[in-house]
Amino acid sequence: MSIYYDPKQGVLFPDQHIDEDLPSIKTLPDFDLALENYIKLSDFGAFVQLNFKGIEKSYSLNTKELKIKNIFLKQDYSNNSPVFSLFPQDIVNHLNRIKYETRSFFNEQNSIKTQFGFFLFRRYFHRWYLHRKKVLQRVSEFLAIEIGEKQYQKYYTLNLARGINWLKSLLNKNAPFDINNFSFEDIHLFPEKMKPQATTIYQLDKKDPDFLSKALVIKTSHIPRTIKEYEKGIKIVSAFKTIHLDYLKGVRIDSVEDIENLFGSLDEELF
Repeated sequence: MSIYYDPKQGVLFPDQHIDEDLPSIKTLPDFDLALENYIKLSDFGAFVQLNFKGIEKSYSLNTKELKIKNIFLKQDYSNNSPVFSLFPQDIVNHLNRIKYETRSFFNEQNSIKTQFGFFLFRRYFHRWYLHRKKVLQRVSEFLAIEIGEKQYQKYYTLNLARGINWLKSLLNKNAPFDINNFSFEDIHLFPEKMKPQATTIYQLDKKDPDFLSKALVIKTSHIPRTIKEYEKGIKIVSAFKTIHLDYLKGVRIDSVEDIENLFGSLDEELF
């Protein structure tokens, strides 16, 4: 039988649990107090675990990962490429500003700032939902107005071309790869050829003349090929975190000040 448990939750019967190091509540009075505090803490609010995903899209190349033999490389080659970003720096900066504005929602009136993040008061949960929705709408409008599908395709193609050019700069005249004759105009069509074939670099045939081109496609597979796919991948992941019951058994939670004192007494490792 498989045993599943969340290490952030208390164990009601510790003597029967396989993990002896997991914190536990050993008496019913402790459990009653901890549960009462847990309910009160939940009535006040919850920690917000915030993660903004999908904005930054980039890749880099490494000759060792690509398994390119030294005999095919120039003498002054570098193992590592620069980081190739999908968008120019000014667009990256603008998107990051929108990203950082997500946190501007939190203030002294609606939350408690701690070393673990923000503890958001429950009456502001819906406003937090509306704020996240507004931020995503701003991103959507920026992509539609300032970039658009046609320009996005140019950025996508140019981003792959940078990788192609870097690889070209390393290869000597003995390299057996066809990458030197690869047409940049057809770069955006190349992923279609990969669908029925390998999905990792290690599955590719190193003797295939198109090996490096296919490897580049695999390395950039996380970058959306259309602006709609890019926008769809942008998410504000907001999860409410709980606290282990064991740390609620020796305190009283009756006020915001009690919560602040509790958070100040805890170690960051507990979350």
